[in-house]
Amino acid sequence: MNDKLNHENITFLEDGGQMGELMRLYPWSDTALGAPEKWPQSLKSTLSLVLNSHYPMLLYWGPNYYCFYNDAFRISLGSKGKHPRILGMKGEEAWSEMWSTLGPLLDGVITDGKPTWRENMFLPINRNGTLEDAYWTFGYSAIKNEANVISGVLTICTETTASVEAVKKLEKSEDDLKFAIDATDLGTWDYDPLNDKLKTNDRIKGWFGLDAKEEIELYQATNAIIEEDRERVNATILNVFDFNSGGKYDITYTIRNKQNGQERYVRALGRAWFNEDKIAYRFNGTLQDITDQQKSLEKLRVNESRFRRLVKEIPVGICILSVDNYVINVVNDMALLIWQKTLEESHNQPLFSVLTEIKEGIIPIFEALIATKKAQYGNEYPFVLERNGIKETGYFNFIFEPVLNQGEVSEIMLVAFEVTAAVKARFELEESERQFKNFVMQSPVSMGILRGYELKVEMANDSLLKTFWRKKMHEVEGKGLLELFPNLKDSKYPQVMHHILDTGIPVSEKESYVTFEEKGSRWEFYVDYDYVPLRDLDGTVSGIMFTTTDVTDRVEARQKTELFSKNLENQVIQRTNQLKEANDKLQLSIRSLENRNKELEAFAYVSSHDLQEPLRKIQMFADRVASRDLENLSDKGVQDFNKIISSAERMRTLIEDLLAFSRTSNHEAKFEKVDLQVLFKDVIDTLSDKIKATKTSLEYDALVTASVIPFQIRQIFQNILENAMKFAKEGVSPIIKIKTLQVSGEHLEHLNLLPENTYTEITFMDNGIGFAPQYGEQIFELFQRLHGKLEYKGTGIGLAIVKKIAENHHGTIIGIGKEGVGAEFKLYLPLSS
Repeated sequence: MNDKLNHENITFLEDGGQMGELMRLYPWSDTALGAPEKWPQSLKSTLSLVLNSHYPMLLYWGPNYYCFYNDAFRISLGSKGKHPRILGMKGEEAWSEMWSTLGPLLDGVITDGKPTWRENMFLPINRNGTLEDAYWTFGYSAIKNEANVISGVLTICTETTASVEAVKKLEKSEDDLKFAIDATDLGTWDYDPLNDKLKTNDRIKGWFGLDAKEEIELYQATNAIIEEDRERVNATILNVFDFNSGGKYDITYTIRNKQNGQERYVRALGRAWFNEDKIAYRFNGTLQDITDQQKSLEKLRVNESRFRRLVKEIPVGICILSVDNYVINVVNDMALLIWQKTLEESHNQPLFSVLTEIKEGIIPIFEALIATKKAQYGNEYPFVLERNGIKETGYFNFIFEPVLNQGEVSEIMLVAFEVTAAVKARFELEESERQFKNFVMQSPVSMGILRGYELKVEMANDSLLKTFWRKKMHEVEGKGLLELFPNLKDSKYPQVMHHILDTGIPVSEKESYVTFEEKGSRWEFYVDYDYVPLRDLDGTVSGIMFTTTDVTDRVEARQKTELFSKNLENQVIQRTNQLKEANDKLQLSIRSLENRNKELEAFAYVSSHDLQEPLRKIQMFADRVASRDLENLSDKGVQDFNKIISSAERMRTLIEDLLAFSRTSNHEAKFEKVDLQVLFKDVIDTLSDKIKATKTSLEYDALVTASVIPFQIRQIFQNILENAMKFAKEGVSPIIKIKTLQVSGEHLEHLNLLPENTYTEITFMDNGIGFAPQYGEQIFELFQRLHGKLEYKGTGIGLAIVKKIAENHHGTIIGIGKEGVGAEFKLYLPLSS
């Protein structure tokens, strides 16, 4: 009961119909193959393919060719004898009656790996209690195991006994028909239409049931024709007597003997002779009894119908094409299934209008067949077919046979068997093996395979060769490990490996010490290793696969750590005292900083209220003086008065900018996730009057959504736009272009930004007066101005505010200028804060 449950849990034997069930219940553990769970992956994958295929398939596995087969092939084994007896049986025992033929074929595939194909091969089979004649069409393909060694042979096999026998019967019927035609005696007649006289030989009179001596009238001849044919024959005779008909007479009909009622099917061949007046004066010819031929033809038609039905139903694609335009004359169900077409879509249609996608690949084959008049063969030949609306490559074994008529090719018979499933399975297996080999060879973990008690090197990857052995592959392949490194003889490793070969028990060890010596050189390691046994099909341990990891650095680091920890305890006490002293100093610094912050807040209050109050009064009284006494002032007085007003305005602007600069350090401001496009449009609305007045043109991309302090970002946008409009070229309308990009922090480490963040890069470009490149950093410093106070108004704080806000957002801003050309500012803000 436990064996049954275990087998039902083997996923690769799931489904598969009756044979899948039989394989799950089979006591494999009692056989040389062992439990299915331990079978090689190549055997599992191939069996899964075989069981789930609708094509008849067998699998021979191992040196004894153990047999597996699917439900589709089970039918060919008959109801008695081989099924299910041969499941798991050695090939020679299972197929003893034909092993003298099969054995060498299988051995050949195992030896050279080349697939084979046999068609309609005569191989009698012992089934249903007797030895039966049988014909088979089959192909053999080699199956490789995980070590890239051929371990099995996949057979795709179809019994063709019925079709071969049908063809033989058809050929025999055709021979019989030919003999009947050659052996038939003829009746003769000669009719004088002018005198209405008819002469016949005795054979015709006998067929009509008349006495040989009796003279015959034309009406007696026509009355001998059965009523169903009589009108048609009379009409044909009248037509022959018409000069314009040409006078030739060829017709078949049935006559009935008036004495015994016997009917004969006859063919009349003759002609009418005309005089100078174009009147028929003689009508003669032969009458051939084709009754046997007609019966043979009927039988032939029946046989042909049976043959066509066989062709239609055989599980091999068959199609017959005419040479002209390759029109499909005959096509069977399997071909239509392969094509994914209906009979209505295919029959009597040009092949390349039905399957347009195969024309390029198949035309050269047709041309070679027509030119050589010889059959063309293909094995696992790829064709691109459109099936279910998808173009895919299918693989086929095929024979294209010419049908000759008078020495010329008149038709082409296509016989094809799709082997796509088997080919793809082999490709997948080969790709799996290749990927595994590549994985092993390219693995950073040192890996190798040793075989036998001599521990001969079968495989060693690059990491093992370079890190530990320090040799090339050609120097170690096929040589014993102890031959390569004699100093290992006295180590524990040979004994450990031999124990694995004896017991099949894997071994692992951590931080094992090993040394290698060669030509006076010595190198040593601490390693973690795993030794795993490799088993053959019969379960024998024949080798070891090992993985080795160099942990020398780890061991040495731990040893250094242990030594370091002893010294660390004393240093901890010393550093603790130093830390306490530093902490005390830090507390004093914190209290001092708090006092300075309070002073700064007081300064901000004074700036915003107390300092601005005298300025407001200066401006107010200056306005009064201007409105009342400006006309009484001298020109010099007016100039001095204007300077007073300008200085007061600059003082007010300076105070407001200082206040704005101090507010950028406000850590209580909250970050919000907002659309920067909305903030930018708010700024455009605020500056709309100035934009119109300066005739400024704005071009900008869509901005992103980011986590920011909204009023500070507005200030950045406003300061940069105002800056661009302020420093415009005289007589040139400002043009400001804004572009955005998304940039990885890995490319911005030179700006002291975090490599793990992603930033939005907002570039502001203008066509103004620009600045010299060497001032790219200076322009962001507080109170820095590159121009005179009167030339361009401002306090020199605007860009310093922009820089500080960018840094508050864990970003930055850089300036790139070219004097007389324009300025470019790149603002970097993280997409998340």
